[in-house]
Amino acid sequence: MKIKNKLLHITPHLGGGVGSVLLNWLSKDKTFCHSIITLDFANTNAVSVCKKHKILLYSQPDTQQIFKLINSSDIVILHFWNHPILYDFIIRNQLPPCRLIIWAHISGLEPPNVITQKILEYPDKFIYTTPISQEIDDNDVILSTSGVEKFENLQTHPHEGFTAGYIGTVDYAKMHPKYIETLSKTNTDKFIIVGGDNEKLISQEADSRFIFTGKVADIRPYLSQMDVFAYLLNPKHFGTAEQVLQEALAAGVVPVVLNNKCEQSLVFHGKTGLVANNLDEYISYINLLKRNENLRKRLSKNAKIYAKKHFSLKKLIERWNEEFTSIIEISKTEKVWKIQKQNVTSYDIFLESLGTYSDLFMLKSNKQIKTILNQSNWQSASKGTPKQYLQFLGGIKLERLCELYEQ
Repeated sequence: MKIKNKLLHITPHLGGGVGSVLLNWLSKDKTFCHSIITLDFANTNAVSVCKKHKILLYSQPDTQQIFKLINSSDIVILHFWNHPILYDFIIRNQLPPCRLIIWAHISGLEPPNVITQKILEYPDKFIYTTPISQEIDDNDVILSTSGVEKFENLQTHPHEGFTAGYIGTVDYAKMHPKYIETLSKTNTDKFIIVGGDNEKLISQEADSRFIFTGKVADIRPYLSQMDVFAYLLNPKHFGTAEQVLQEALAAGVVPVVLNNKCEQSLVFHGKTGLVANNLDEYISYINLLKRNENLRKRLSKNAKIYAKKHFSLKKLIERWNEEFTSIIEISKTEKVWKIQKQNVTSYDIFLESLGTYSDLFMLKSNKQIKTILNQSNWQSASKGTPKQYLQFLGGIKLERLCELYEQ
């Protein structure tokens, strides 16, 4: 009997979008022996799935245990986005000899979620989750998906009026800052906003047509009530493969998106959805889909066909197996973060995560920094912002930086 290669996945946490991609993939792939390390938490669902499918899960192990697991693994896959606990780990530690792949779950095009030159050079292989990241450097792409099979036969739930919906992070670091204002100007009868983070604050801007559900365990009952998927995102958002957009396409819920690079790589105007060039056009497209049911049906049919072809777990597993077959041939080497400093502080780690964008905070007046922090992509309590770095790593300099946020 052939011995399976041991694959070790390291992720900041396990839950939500990246968690569903990873767990669905590993649950289906029987070619390799998979283990997972979470540097922070693994939610209850992740623990349950790992137990059911006999995937070894190590939640918040100490550094020595991590090193032992790396040593005993044939390949290590680091699931990357700008998370303080991940950067703190790789900057402060020299990893034992390993074959290391980094899979980036961010586009890397906008701060604070950027792909720096140092992080590109750190592993043996760096892989993107979206082709738009190839603007940074010409690396391979494996589209991130947790599979859309369970959405392919989703039946529309009978409902009154024309309903638009949004599913995902309810925070203006992800949603367009004028999301509520823009959608309010459409002729939509009802909006369903599914997801969390900052929903209580955002709901205060909305009229009675908007229903905010908060985070839910299963999005299918809500998706089945939507006539269109109003996925209006911040032009500087951090997303890549947009799993929920894949699921909406598979379910035949026609998406209307802005012409951000990420969304344009997934939605094809006039074929699988509508892509607006500005907010006025966005409003007109929502209204068009309300008036024109035949157009909705045609786009819905095309969306289902496209999603079934491109967003399957089978395709994801095949692509990864190609990469693993290739990298297993190279020798293991130690991995060291290049930093010319003896006593690294939490503020240093924050700046390292930004690469050349660290200049945004260097030699600037408090007034200039306040202007930067007031932008929507820096406002979140997570997503690689100073607030998140302070929460996880502490430090006087980060405290002072966070004091510049407008109250």
